[in-house]
Amino acid sequence: MIAYSDVRYLLAKKSVDDRALNQTVLAALRTLLATITETGRLSVLELGAGVGTMVSRLSDWNVLKNADYTLVDRDRASLEAAQAQLLEWAGPNAMVSDGKLQIGGPERDLRVKLVHGDVLEHVVASENQARYDVVLANAVLDLLELKPALSRIWQACKPGALFWFTINFDGETIFLPELPLDEQVMALYHRSMDERVRDGQPAGDSKTGRRLLTVLPQTGAALEAAGSSDWVVFPGKIGYAGDEGYFLHHIVHTIDLALGQHPELDRTAFAAWVKARHEQIERAELSYIAHQLDVLGRTPS
Repeated sequence: MIAYSDVRYLLAKKSVDDRALNQTVLAALRTLLATITETGRLSVLELGAGVGTMVSRLSDWNVLKNADYTLVDRDRASLEAAQAQLLEWAGPNAMVSDGKLQIGGPERDLRVKLVHGDVLEHVVASENQARYDVVLANAVLDLLELKPALSRIWQACKPGALFWFTINFDGETIFLPELPLDEQVMALYHRSMDERVRDGQPAGDSKTGRRLLTVLPQTGAALEAAGSSDWVVFPGKIGYAGDEGYFLHHIVHTIDLALGQHPELDRTAFAAWVKARHEQIERAELSYIAHQLDVLGRTPS
């Protein structure tokens, strides 16, 4: 019996995200960051930051070197894991001072603040108005009602600040080898995203990636780059890389939770589908693809 954990899932998907993030969009981000770092330290906001893997990734990839970096997440366990993994990653170059994680080292000075709270409340708080040079969100916007969320997020950004929104789901989930129930399961799973409600409000949809390309300009933002960032997980000669087998188990578990009581699904047939997918993962036979988009641009000026 697998013990499912959101923290383990977020840590396991780091290598999946590493492969998925669109390198052309990332290169454009690096170029645009160079135009604004000349004015001093960057103030960076990451929404729904999870276990903090984006901080270490952007530092390792030489995208961010000197920044005040605020991580906001509503899950306290994830933020505790973020501090732990960042301390482990940075080693002796890290220290906690005045409630912030300070990470130094050769050509690096990151001051990381971990904030436990709702991301949409954080961005409209009076003390955060027009505060940030850069706003990031990785696999987050497809969990929010897009246009209202963007209008709130812009309030925390300086005019013409940079946004980099990554791993935005865009309506395609594929498991291989195919099973007869796949088409119905995926259609209902995507519909569950479209019908999702959180705190009494609509919460995202299954085609957020493509919608960003039209909704962002409608809010006054300017797109600079966009590209696909598909998750692709497959077994190699010695099985799945890292903890990606668990990542796949967690994905199947998520679908099971979403659809296990769905009135349009035969419960016996669906239970067999779930069992078959878990067994394929255990045998290192399952491949998985999810279509997503990354977008980069400037907030309204």
